[in-house]
Amino acid sequence: MKKLILLLLLFAGFASAQNASIEFNVTSSECPVSGGLLETVSNLPACISEAFFSTITSGLVYASQQFLSYSFDFMLSVPDIHWFCGPYNVIMALLETLYTLAIMGLGLYYIARSTDVEGRVKAKRWLTQIFLMVVALAFSFYIFELMLDLNQQIAAALLAEAELNFFSVSASFSSIIFALVILIAVVTSAFLTFSTLLIRYILLPFLLLAFPFSIFLYFLPPTQNWGRMMLKVTAVIVFMTSFDALILLGLSALFHTTDPNLADTFIRSMAVLFGFAAIGFLNLALFLFAAISAILEGLRTTGEIIGQVARIAILTSLL
Repeated sequence: MKKLILLLLLFAGFASAQNASIEFNVTSSECPVSGGLLETVSNLPACISEAFFSTITSGLVYASQQFLSYSFDFMLSVPDIHWFCGPYNVIMALLETLYTLAIMGLGLYYIARSTDVEGRVKAKRWLTQIFLMVVALAFSFYIFELMLDLNQQIAAALLAEAELNFFSVSASFSSIIFALVILIAVVTSAFLTFSTLLIRYILLPFLLLAFPFSIFLYFLPPTQNWGRMMLKVTAVIVFMTSFDALILLGLSALFHTTDPNLADTFIRSMAVLFGFAAIGFLNLALFLFAAISAILEGLRTTGEIIGQVARIAILTSLL
């Protein structure tokens, strides 16, 4: 039943996305369609130039339409994570070995500190953490699958509420050069949005394989910050398209109002396209947030290691 509801929501979002299109027209022409031989020869450079730029603009319009269509597709698509059960099971076998060694080490620590109240309390606390880690690892595949399904349902529900036919952009220009400049900006923004969604799609299998490591590191006190950072990055990338769909819902609500400032065809078209570009910039910002979080955690760990080495060196020199 859950899969049926999800498929219906995905179909609703996809069907509304099919109404989206981009069309730009140039109203004026410097190449007359009729005239004498001399007039035709004199206007030949202008006609060649116009034909050349018209070909470029039609190509840019087509590229924009393709990027727009593929962006909506990837906003609602995820790879089947069951394809990666093989490497996932290999990682789980490795982690089982690691947490078995951790339990053995904890047992030795408890024996060595059995006469110390603080040591026994710490050992019991760590044993609780390891127990929770084992339980979380046992269900980690299903937890990740649940996160993907939840994100899909949220994104599809938001897109089903948004009327994406407002992405049917149609604008006219009196200058082909001005149209070319606008189209270059449109293609760049559409390519940015498409690229970030494609990168997210490619990263999802790697996040699945890294998810058990994130849980393992989170429940070990020495590496808890690394585990927290990896879980945060995973959640940000998995739920990225829910934020994108929320932006589209907001744009849909905005452009279905009777705002006089958005009544002009050109202004409305540019606002719609720049609003779509905002999705690409948001995704890029989320990727940068993930990268900066990893870098800051790496710098913090490096600083702690350097501090420990410096203290050991100072003690050694004093001895």
